[in-house]
Amino acid sequence: QQQQQQQQARRDGSTSSGEPPAELVEARPDVPASGGPVFVATGLELTNRQRRIVADLGVQIASDWGLQVTHLVADTFRRTTKMMCAICQGTPVVTLEYIAASRNVGRLIDERPFILKDEVCEAAFARKRGISGGYSLLEALDRARSQGPLLRGISVYCFPSVAEKRELPHLVAAAGGIWLTRFPAERADDASVLLLAERTVSGEKEQQRRKAHRVYDVELLREAACTQVIRRSSYRLR
Repeated sequence: QQQQQQQQARRDGSTSSGEPPAELVEARPDVPASGGPVFVATGLELTNRQRRIVADLGVQIASDWGLQVTHLVADTFRRTTKMMCAICQGTPVVTLEYIAASRNVGRLIDERPFILKDEVCEAAFARKRGISGGYSLLEALDRARSQGPLLRGISVYCFPSVAEKRELPHLVAAAGGIWLTRFPAERADDASVLLLAERTVSGEKEQQRRKAHRVYDVELLREAACTQVIRRSSYRLR
């Protein structure tokens, strides 16, 4: 069975581990490989003083997202690649106050009281997406931890109409899915395959395939990374 899965992965252009293929992923700065805490920031830069504080706490700082990251530091809810990947992993998204509070006791403390709460941006995100009941980053993180990888067992293919997709392989990997580089013709209608596209069509071949199969707006993936809920019916392209 494992050999059949590997053969299928080669046909689809995917990687069996779910990691994005090297040719599609821009080279990233090394992320510390130790088993200790690793911080990365999004939407802000840590000052030299803050860097010295976290270093004294035994924390390493990464310049980009990696699966070794244990904490994301942010001051507002922005739909950045780091933010979306952190939510998919259930990684705590903490404010700068977490660093100061940890310094006061000389060790990393419980993150939950310092999880980012950005009522303005979270509410704006929910309104724009038509999410009834609103949106909560804390609830999304809890959902990711309780339900496990959002895309476990799911392969994702983006049609050529999706021009801006540099971050998508990272999201798929963080959510436990498999990124496909070629159209999965033999299993395009399987429940384990998610076909994504922009609303505009790139060409005749894509148009034919979109008429023959269930295809969803690529925004489905970005929203799902933030909410940990896949709303297929809201994003089905007709």
